[in-house]
Amino acid sequence: MATFNAVLAILLALSSGCGGGSGTPGDDSPAVDASVDTALPDGWLSLMEGDWSLAPGEEGYYSVYVTIPRDIYIKAFRPLTPPGTHHTVLTRYEGATPADGIVKCGVGTNGQSMIYGSGVGAPDFVFPPTVGLHLAQGTRLLLNLHVYNGLDEPMIGRSGTLFQETTAAEVPNLAELVLAGPTVSLNVPTGVTTQSGTCQLSNVTSQPIKVFALSQHMHKLGTRMKSVITRSGSAPIVLQDIPYDFEKQSFQLVSPHVELLPGDSLKTECTYNNTTGATVRFGESSDDEMCFTDLFYYPAQGASYICSGF
Repeated sequence: MATFNAVLAILLALSSGCGGGSGTPGDDSPAVDASVDTALPDGWLSLMEGDWSLAPGEEGYYSVYVTIPRDIYIKAFRPLTPPGTHHTVLTRYEGATPADGIVKCGVGTNGQSMIYGSGVGAPDFVFPPTVGLHLAQGTRLLLNLHVYNGLDEPMIGRSGTLFQETTAAEVPNLAELVLAGPTVSLNVPTGVTTQSGTCQLSNVTSQPIKVFALSQHMHKLGTRMKSVITRSGSAPIVLQDIPYDFEKQSFQLVSPHVELLPGDSLKTECTYNNTTGATVRFGESSDDEMCFTDLFYYPAQGASYICSGF
């Protein structure tokens, strides 16, 4: 355990000197420090963290890279999302470069498969019994931080992910995460409307999977999400049909776990109340929109983390 924490300490030291840019406050411009208490609570370890800085009104992305120094099994995540953090996306990254640390990046800077994500107001996520994640020694992780400063003064902060450790025997069912919904085809006209997109599960898996948790991701205009499975010869399966609050994004455990088949299709329906006076399109900014059902399932397939009909 000491070795793992020592490596992480080195990475955090590296991160403090990277990723500056226009958001770095000057000597005569004191910044609002949005960082949370960095002391680790009992039972939690730091998986990865990164320091960021933003100028007044600036929005951007940072990538935190970490190489896992030993095998670990994970039973819970806790997001470090101080004010200014819009969302985080944690993926497995297969590249050898850049070096571990933090750099500025864009919305598309992610690895192949997703293992966790958090939005505004996300609480701890605890896997159900027998389900978890395995990160082998040498695995590279990439944490994409979307940060936004809505203030009239500079802001600095530290965002990241904590975890609780378990053993291989305790989590025989290894999980992954996929976002299902429309991407570039998403257009939200003025007024109250419902937009949708369809994911073919054959693009995710070649075998049955068990969904054990669901979440939702839209931006400021979203008010409700409905996710429906269509299966040949069967009645539609409604996975979720719930109100949406941009400030309270979290995963909901599904019990019993829902089995999905490779031939199924998943339709994500997002309802918006667009009072901006103009059509809002798909995009990375909080002032753009998205429409994703977040599916947490097992067994892991190494699937691409976005399933979209475009």
